[in-house]
Formats: sequence, structure tokens, C-alpha cells
Amino acid sequence: MPRKPLFACLAVLIGFAVVLPDLEPVVAQEIQLAQAKKRDRPGLFERLFGKRNTSKPSTTVRKRAPIIKKRTTTTRRKTTTTRRPAAPVVKTVEVEEKDPNAHKILIVGDFVASGLAWGLDQALAKESMLAVSERTADSSGFVRAGDFDWNQKILGILNEESPDIVVVALGANDREDISQGEEKHPVNSAEWEEIYTTRVDGLIDTLKVYGRPFFWVSLPALRGAEATADMAYINGLSKPLVEKAGGYYVDVWNGFTNASGQFITSGPDIDGQVKALRTRDGVNFSSAGKLKLAYYVERDIRRATGFGAGAIDLLASATQSSTIEIGPDGKKRLVGPVIALADPLPGATAELAGEPDPVIFDPVTGKALTLPKPTDDAIEAANLTPQYRLIVKGEAPIIVVGRIDDFTWPPSNRQGPAFIDPIEAAALAAEEAAALAAEEGEGEGDGEAVLTPVSKSSE
Repeated sequence: MPRKPLFACLAVLIGFAVVLPDLEPVVAQEIQLAQAKKRDRPGLFERLFGKRNTSKPSTTVRKRAPIIKKRTTTTRRKTTTTRRPAAPVVKTVEVEEKDPNAHKILIVGDFVASGLAWGLDQALAKESMLAVSERTADSSGFVRAGDFDWNQKILGILNEESPDIVVVALGANDREDISQGEEKHPVNSAEWEEIYTTRVDGLIDTLKVYGRPFFWVSLPALRGAEATADMAYINGLSKPLVEKAGGYYVDVWNGFTNASGQFITSGPDIDGQVKALRTRDGVNFSSAGKLKLAYYVERDIRRATGFGAGAIDLLASATQSSTIEIGPDGKKRLVGPVIALADPLPGATAELAGEPDPVIFDPVTGKALTLPKPTDDAIEAANLTPQYRLIVKGEAPIIVVGRIDDFTWPPSNRQGPAFIDPIEAAALAAEEAAALAAEEGEGEGDGEAVLTPVSKSSE
């Protein structure tokens, strides 16, 4: 190939490389002008109907003010959220002054007992003969006995308070592992159940020895299926122990659950109005819930004891002081006050039940005659009460046929006195006295005393 054409091609290529960058803007501008002419060329519809007005209205552009970020620590605003209207506040009642001889109801236990004590105090605010006393520890129970051992504390509490009725609400804090020595046992295990029932039974045994009515309040349901199941499990352990010891088991479960036995926050109160019964934590009680809790306890106390206005008290109104002591054998005993044997019980009369009227026997007629019956004041003054004659003088009471203290044997060997009409007895006595006076030749009968016989002596 000849060299001259080759060098000519190279020179042409080098020239294009040098000139092409300068021609690129010119070519681009020519392309844009061609596209603009094409856009301005009218189409078919524009030739028929005219060109459309595509001009946009003028708009004024406002410059935004520069955004200045504020510090959250100094310009934080409180967020307002829409809340449901609060439930009406339960009105509290002013507790009236109690009578010095009022029956005392002692509430012991954990935070459930504390709420119950408030509710019961409000429910009995107008009852002057019923007083509420509270000895509670909110975080106590049977599991954590090291912090507060109820089996040790209850003895001193009962001896100090001397209540007529004891109400126990314990166990809501016992959803924990129980310790015995260095070992820990989980809830629902056989070891946990054995230790727990032993501690519950110890407290119940003390209340049984104390001898006064005691009421055991069941545990309520808590929020959560597992917590509710644990409460039902503990209730199943304590209920048979309470009933076996003669106590009263107050079941409040249905008052704080729905028809399916599940935990509820709101429900009917004691007036039937739907209110919040539990707090937001699902554990504690609202004021309405405390009053409802007290309703169950008050109802069972009145049914079992008759305490309250308009009811007959089944227990003695005069409470004798007594204490519980642990003997050398380790058993608990109720030690009562020292009372003189000659002292009658409060409200007792001097007359012995079934005691016959005092009589004397007329040596002339051989008939039993009545004597004026002394009054109670005269008997007390002369120390002639049946208790005094029996215990101090050692005299046996008058035997009445058929009474429980008639120990004659066989019973048929002794007959009771045959009582006759007093008018008929007076007529017979007058006839016998007249006959006796005629036989002796004495016409004077004015000095003779006439006694009224009431019975015939056995021949």
C-alpha cells in the first residue's frame, strides 16, 4: 500500500478529533431547535379546532422561613391523649364511735386483708356494736415465712386484741418457690404442697384453739391465666383445712370473675352498678372492689353469728379475757380468766332450772305445804343461791324426779309428789282441823295457823 494515502487518512482523522468537541454544542443546539419547531407545528386537531391555551396561571413563590430545630429538653410539649371519663369516686362514710362493749372483728393477712379491713370498716360504720381491728402486712404470706411468720405472730396478736371474730385473708403473695433449709421447691410440686399445707394448718390450729368463730377469705382471681390458676390451686388447699377445723370459708371467687371463671377488671358493685373493681395492675382492688369484698365477709358473719343491728347475738355479750399458751408438750391451749366458783355467769339467775317450790310438812296432817318463795335479792343477801349451797356449803340440790341429776336407782322406787288443786286442799285441811278440834273438846280454833297444802305426801 502506498504511504501517501495512509498518511492522508491519519491526518483527516486527527483533524476530526480536534474539531469534533467544538462542534458537539452546535450539533446539540441544532437538535433542540428542530424538536422545538416540531412541537410548535400544529397537528390535525389544532388545524380543525384551533390551538389550545396551555399557558399556566402565574403563581407567586413564597420563600419558606428557615427551619430552626428546637431542643427537646427545653421545648418539650406534653402530649394530650383522649381518656375515658373517670369512674365516679366512691363516697366514704364517717365511722361512728363504737360502744365499749362492742364485738371486735379482727382482720389479719396481706394486702387483700388490708383492703378488706377498709371496706368492712365502711360497711359497719353505723354499727355501734361492731368494731373492726386490722393487723395486716401487705407483702406477707406463708411462703416467705422468714420476713413475717404468721404462725409466730398470731399468738401475740390474739392475746393482745382478744377479738370476738377473726377474719383471715392470706395467700395472694404465695406464687413463689418455697424454701426449706437450703432447698427450694417450685409451685405445684409435691414438696411445695406439703410444706405449704403444714404452715396453713398451723395457723388454723391456733384459731381453733382460740375458740372464737374465724372466717377464711378465698383468694381472688388475678390478671393472667397462670396467676388465676395458681390462686385457684391455693384455694383448693386451704378450703378443706378450714372446714375440717370448724371455720367458715368465705368464697369471693365469683364476685371478681366472669361466667367462664376468668379475671375481670370491671363488674357489678354491691349496688348492681358496673364499676371498676380492680386497679390497672390487675392485683389490687379499687374502692368499689374493697366494698364488694367486704360485702361477702359481712354477709357470712351475720349468718353465722347473728351479730349486728336487729339480730340476736349468739355469743355472750360479756367477753371474758383469755390467752393462748403453748404447754410443755408443744400443744396450744386456751387459758381463760380465773373466776370464783361461787360467782354466777353474766345474766344468770339465782333460780335453778326445774327446782320445786320450797315446802314444809305439817306434822298433824302429814301433808306438804308451800312456803312463801324468797325473792332473788333475799337469796343473794342470805347466800342461799344454789351455787353457794352446792359449792360452798356442800349441800346437794333438791332432787326432782326425772331431772338429769336424779340418780336414784331403780327409778320406780321413788315417786314424785302428787299435786292437787289448792282450793280442794284448803277445804280438806279445814275439815280435818275441825274434826281434830271436836275430838279434843276444844271449841277455840282462832289461834291455829292455816297453811295451804299444794301436794299429797307419798304414803
